Formats: sequence, structure tokens, C-alpha cells
Amino acid sequence: MSATDADRDALKRKAAEAAVELVEDGMVVGLGTGSTAAFAVEALGRRYREGLRIVGIPTSERTGAQATSLGIPLTSFAEHQRIDLTIDGADEVERGTLNMIKGLGGALLREKIVAAASKRVVIVVDAAKLSDQLGIHVPVPVEVVRFGIEATQTSLEALGAEAILRLTAAGEPFITDGGNSILDCQFGPIADPAKLEDQIRRVVGVVESGLFIGRAETVLVADAAGVQRLDAPTASRERPTILLVMGVSGAGKTTIAQELATRLGWPFEEGDALHPEANIAKMRAGIPLTDADRQPWLAAVAAWIDRQRAAKSPGIITCSALKRAYRQIIIGDRPEVRLVYLRGSGELIADRLARRHGHFMPPSLLTSQLDTLEEPGPEENPIVVDIGPPPGEIAAAIIKMLSSCRVVEK
Repeated sequence: MSATDADRDALKRKAAEAAVELVEDGMVVGLGTGSTAAFAVEALGRRYREGLRIVGIPTSERTGAQATSLGIPLTSFAEHQRIDLTIDGADEVERGTLNMIKGLGGALLREKIVAAASKRVVIVVDAAKLSDQLGIHVPVPVEVVRFGIEATQTSLEALGAEAILRLTAAGEPFITDGGNSILDCQFGPIADPAKLEDQIRRVVGVVESGLFIGRAETVLVADAAGVQRLDAPTASRERPTILLVMGVSGAGKTTIAQELATRLGWPFEEGDALHPEANIAKMRAGIPLTDADRQPWLAAVAAWIDRQRAAKSPGIITCSALKRAYRQIIIGDRPEVRLVYLRGSGELIADRLARRHGHFMPPSLLTSQLDTLEEPGPEENPIVVDIGPPPGEIAAAIIKMLSSCRVVEK
């Protein structure tokens, strides 16, 4: 092993040990697969010998054998359908979203089953695994049934991939613990991971893909400066974030919200679509809405948010939400909702409206909107962004502000 590899392993071990500190007595723990996860299982074994009482559900036969050798008792989904905490590694993690590519070790199917059943997923990586966009460093592993694999490969290539059958060191087809093959699919930088995950899933013959969208709550990153903790925008699976994107007409609410939905893989609702027909007719006629006109619309926006909350699902909804009183109706005591305010000059917004066609809101109503606008104050904890940069940059900035980063250990 080279000095560089040894240093990298030392960093991964430190991050793995930080993750294991999150395990509490009595937990059902998902045990990941790969070199970094192996360090975590090793640390869990040590804690178990010191008195920590846990049971583990491994994501591979290899991990199960390691856990057994260390004395960690194993269980199954027959006894425990929900996992308290899973610790695993990843092959590539997208900054901000914490979306991942996994499966270069061949255990992606079991890893995703375990992740989906987990209340919390903590990922441990070294800094080299971080990227600004998935697909830059590694291909997307896709587990497929062996029958008809040539047809499945052709279908995946129709999605834009270079799909290569994974082989063992002996030149034989690699076979997963589930008895399937893996096609490593090189898509290049992936603009919409959630959409691609869905497209791959629809291919007949595909068992599962290595795209893990919205699965990780926390990523512990080891580098020369120490261990940093990155938290996903959702913050918690029990209370996922719902974004309310506000601003006057022409600020770019829909464009930015759609860009966020694409990057995060969250459901999106166009708030304007919830207006009653009478409101739309008034705006088409150039007549400003009254507070009374807005009440049923604001109630519909709040109802959409409440449906997301009840489903414990993140989401993104647009709404001009110009007054504090309006925002009180929509947000109120809903702690999951985070306000995103798109701020821009009246001149820039007027220019955009003059070039916009087909929308029911005429440019003549901009003045009334600006007169009505009450910008959110610090007490509303808004994310405030300038609308001047390109939409992709604005979305990236919002995601960065949603995600938290702090040093765990130096």
C-alpha cells in the first residue's frame, strides 16, 4: 500500500469512527458495503465488545461475514422491518443535494433496500468522492437480470449511456449477491439525476440502479483538515423541508423552482395553477386582486403544503406571498416550510415581463405588486437570493444555503 493510500485509509477510518458515534444502545443498524463501510463495521464491533447492544442488517454477504467475525449479532427484515440508522459509503456524492452514486462494490440492490427501510442514512466518504455533478467521476452501476441482458443493454444505451458489462478479475461476468449482472453505465455529467433514475427503473430487465436520490441525511467527509459533516436540505425524514419560493411576478419563481426540483428530486407545484378561475380572469383583465380574492388561493397553497407534511415528503411550491399576512396563512406554525425570496430590481423585472408572452399576469400589474410587497425580515428566516445570475447558479446557491456544513473532528 502506498503512503497516499495509507493516508486516505486513515482519513476514511476517522470518518467511519465519527459515524459510529451516532449509534445508540438498542438500535437496529444497517451495515454498508465497501472499504469505508468496513471501517465502520470494525468500529461497531469494538463498541459492541465494550457493551453497546445493537443488531445489524448487512447489505452484502461480505459485510455479514465481517460483522459475524467481530461478534456483532445479525438480524433480518423478518424481525425488523425498520432500521434506525444505516452507515454506508458512496462512490460519488453531489455537493449540496447529497445525491449519490453507489454500487461499484456490487451491492447496490441490497444497499438501496436497506437505505429505503432506514429512518436515517449516514454516508462516510473521503473528500475525493465529492463532486459538483453526479457522473463526473464514476459510471452508474445498473443491476440487471442475466436473461436478455443484450436487450437491456441496448435500452440503457438508448438513454445515452455507454453500458459495459462488469467482469471479474478472471474475465467472467460479475454476479451480485442477488444472482444478477451489472452494467456500468457511463452517462457523463448528469443534469437531472432524479429523472434519470426513473428512466432507468422503467427499462425492462433492470433490477435497480446505483443512483441514490434523496437517501442520505448526513455525509461525513474526511480530508486533511479533519471530518466535516454535511447535512442534506431535507434535514430529517420525520420533518422534511418544503420550500416556498416567493417574489413578484417576473422574478423567475417557476424557473428557479423547477431547477430546484430537478436537482433535488422533490415534488413541485406551480402555485399560480391553484388560483380560482375568477382570479385568473381578473388578472387577465389587468385588475389587481384584493385580499379577499387571494384568500381561497392562499388556502389552496397551504393545503398543498399540508398534504406534503402529512406524507412526510419534501416539496417545492411557488407563491408570490407578497405580504407578511399572506405568509402567515401559508407558513404559520409549519416548521417544515422554508421561505425562499427572489429579490430583484423593478427595472430588471419589468424588462422580463415585457418579454414574457402567454402568462395571465400582464406587465401593467407589476406596479401594484411592488406596492404590495413586504419583503421578509430576519425573523422569517428567509433564504434571500438575487435574481440576476443564471437559474442554475441561483438554484445551486439556494441548495448550498439549505445544506449545513460543520467540522466534526480535526
